[in-house]
Amino acid sequence: MGTTDADRATSLLEALLEPDGPLPCSVTFAPTGIWARGDRRLVPVEDGRTLLLDHDEREAPVRLSTSDSWDDTHLVSLTDEEETCACAWARVPAGSPVAGLGIDLAGTHDFAGARGERFNRLIFTQREHELAPIIGGGDLALGYAYAFSAKEAAFKALAAPLRRWYQSHDEELLFDIRSFELLDASHEAGTARKGEAQRAMERLGIVSIELGRMALGDKALTIAVARRA
Repeated sequence: MGTTDADRATSLLEALLEPDGPLPCSVTFAPTGIWARGDRRLVPVEDGRTLLLDHDEREAPVRLSTSDSWDDTHLVSLTDEEETCACAWARVPAGSPVAGLGIDLAGTHDFAGARGERFNRLIFTQREHELAPIIGGGDLALGYAYAFSAKEAAFKALAAPLRRWYQSHDEELLFDIRSFELLDASHEAGTARKGEAQRAMERLGIVSIELGRMALGDKALTIAVARRA
């Protein structure tokens, strides 16, 4: 049996978690909507079990009531782009430095042509314009798709830490994806945090967001792992 896209993406996630692992984890692909149950999603995880997810007020996936504590250790992130939906999950022990998980798909067509050029000027920093042809291997639209999915995945990786924060704090931590900047072309690639996102990460105790990326046909996929000290 050949290596599938899910195998490749799972290996990418495993590599990101390796310093803290081995940790049970997986990335699953499906046609958009196959996991939907109304506005909710059933996500397959270990041993034939599933997690029932909904979305919170910030549109981040949140686990609904579960029958045992086994599910309480799961970090889950979802993304969809056109006909493809992807789910990443990892089971982390209590006290793990792994605090959050994010996954994002971005289609290259959104970053090409006159419309894409206008969008690229609005959303990317000078450093990201310099990096796009490098990380895209000469394919500029792919490079921008990688940069955008990096911002989105990093943003999503803070969803779980933010949810825990709001359970015990009244302080709002407000930022958007433009508060993240792709810093270099390597694995940590990630995120130079700027402005409001940097301040939020300091308040949340997050010291790094590490990224891994892969091409998926005409899409760029990025997985992000947020870590505490």
